[in-house]
Amino acid sequence: MGATSDDQDLHPDDRAWRRERFAAGSLIFGLLGVLGSPLLLGLALGPIGMRAGIDLWRAGIRRPVVVLGVAASCVATCASIAAALVWGALLMQVLLTRDVMRETEKWRGETVARTTVRVLGPDGTHERVLAPIGEERRLAILFIELGAAPCADAVRALAHALERAPQVAVLVVDGSATPRATRDFIVSHGLDVGAVETASDLPAPLDEVYALPTLVVLDASGRIESVAVGSRPLDEIDRLLSGQAAPVPSAR
Repeated sequence: MGATSDDQDLHPDDRAWRRERFAAGSLIFGLLGVLGSPLLLGLALGPIGMRAGIDLWRAGIRRPVVVLGVAASCVATCASIAAALVWGALLMQVLLTRDVMRETEKWRGETVARTTVRVLGPDGTHERVLAPIGEERRLAILFIELGAAPCADAVRALAHALERAPQVAVLVVDGSATPRATRDFIVSHGLDVGAVETASDLPAPLDEVYALPTLVVLDASGRIESVAVGSRPLDEIDRLLSGQAAPVPSAR
């Protein structure tokens, strides 16, 4: 970097001070970028800090603070890129969940075909019709993924709600796990009900559940009475199992 006419008019000590007074500028930009990386500020401050540090180094100011500034600015840039990926993934998940919730809400009022499925229950494997049977007023089908915290919360909430709704039958489905693993998981969280053996045997639209957990409640006629996506509070589960969320018949 060549000296300007203003630099040549200065005393050598003043000229040296002028050259080095911004030696910490790169470090300041880097630290501010790191602190602001959750807000993606490092994408702007990081490159500025790196450019400032490189310019200082090329100008002969090779102090440790310059090296630290370039390193901090690089970290700020990388951290902001990582934060951008995280924010993007969260936004995509939120948008996809909203789309799934809208789609599953459309299931209300549809009638599920009376399909026979194999179920692993407390007394072993048996077959049952995918609809309320005998004294059962409703059939609740909970779709889960083993190990997921929201699914564990949904299992516990359903177990508590069943204490006040003894005439509601419950089945649990995990399309990626064995019935034995599913049973062990739900029993460990207080829900001792049957696990469907093969999720692919389920009729439409139950074969198109994409968000987990999802709770589907069928009435006595096999009609989908209500659908709840995600972990819901206990009072809402009580309302679903009692039929209060059933669609109101349209006036003809």
